[in-house]
Amino acid sequence: MRESSYYMPDREPTAAEERIIDELDAVLPGEVDRRKFLHGTAATIGAAMFAGCSGDGGGGGDGSSGGSTPSEASGDGGTSSTEANGFIDETEAVFTTPWKTEPSWGHTHVAEGRGYWEDAGVPNIDGVRGNGSDTESQNIGTGNKPMGIASMTTALSVYPETDNTEALDMSMVGLARGRPLLSLIWRKDMMEDRGDIAGKTILAASGFAAATIQVYPNLVGVDPSEVTLQEGTEEVAAPRLANGEVAAVWGSIDLLPVYQEEVDAELGVTPLTAFGGFPGFPIWVNNSWYENKENAPEFMGQVMTGYFKALKWGLLNQSEYLDYLKNEVNQNLQTWTEEELTGQHEVNCAQAVTLDMKDEGLGYFTEDGVANVLENAGPALVDNPDALPSASEMVISEPWENTEKVTFTDEEWNQLGETAGMIWDLFEEAEANN
Repeated sequence: MRESSYYMPDREPTAAEERIIDELDAVLPGEVDRRKFLHGTAATIGAAMFAGCSGDGGGGGDGSSGGSTPSEASGDGGTSSTEANGFIDETEAVFTTPWKTEPSWGHTHVAEGRGYWEDAGVPNIDGVRGNGSDTESQNIGTGNKPMGIASMTTALSVYPETDNTEALDMSMVGLARGRPLLSLIWRKDMMEDRGDIAGKTILAASGFAAATIQVYPNLVGVDPSEVTLQEGTEEVAAPRLANGEVAAVWGSIDLLPVYQEEVDAELGVTPLTAFGGFPGFPIWVNNSWYENKENAPEFMGQVMTGYFKALKWGLLNQSEYLDYLKNEVNQNLQTWTEEELTGQHEVNCAQAVTLDMKDEGLGYFTEDGVANVLENAGPALVDNPDALPSASEMVISEPWENTEKVTFTDEEWNQLGETAGMIWDLFEEAEANN
């Protein structure tokens, strides 16, 4: 039902399907699962009808902005200047999220709607919703959009040149979300420790999990051929783990409470970040756009400053943030239950940061972390890892150097941990020795 929690399909929806879901958001009661409805009753209506009614490039049914043409996204016609009271650049440019206007990705719309980008001197940034990290990686990498957020592992999986596409032309400048949610959740009565997977069966609990599941054997030094890897969905993962059909589930850590409720055994949890820096959702820029943009490092630095200030406000002010999203950004969120809204926000509080960000600032990352992903995940994500750029080629550091650091006091950091709850504690324990 939501990308980061609850129901997830076994593959990412197509853009046409997402437009249908947006249409359904406007008419279905909150308790009805849009994706299940789509693949059941609505499937008989036909995707083409809804796609035709929605039109390409239109606004989302949730009231958010639609896509942009390449010329609109490129920032042609923008003006820039530096005034005595600070940085000002009125260039028009699109900043895309990887998903819909939900609590997980609402901070972009807060940055625009509550004036954080304007205060940072970049008043004409247009925050738009995306259609999945694969689609938005390709949009940024081909120049359809100049900048935005996409999952690190997903971006790498679509980065190389194929028979039908060119290699993506984009670089990482910051981290919109510090951590991925992917984790191994395993039965302690069937595995001795997190590395005891040889001869065991592991279920990938979503399409994205299936695309990345071979990363884990590489991390623990086990030949993937010695592990039985199965594909499934989040709906079947808990019962199959409960009855011992599988020893472990590879999937999103936010579903741990579901597994704990159904499985009559102690569970171990190993987040992907237990193996070192593993950036979650970077902020990417199209390289050609960046190279041609006047004072690009300063401009992107201020874009990220506005975003990170909006992110901090949203993380620390749950009630106000959710009320703003429901009333000003996406009124369809009023059909969500309070548990759904706060649950997604709590997971976001744990995922948005890394331990280093308390003092280094939101968005902080290292080139070593990027290299860690390329080394350990690259071979599992693409057929030819050599086709991927090196970490130094994938990172542009100047925008981060021009960002006003958004840090946390001890009190704020403790509040963030209390809001995030159990998942925060699991990440903190897993990353303690990194």
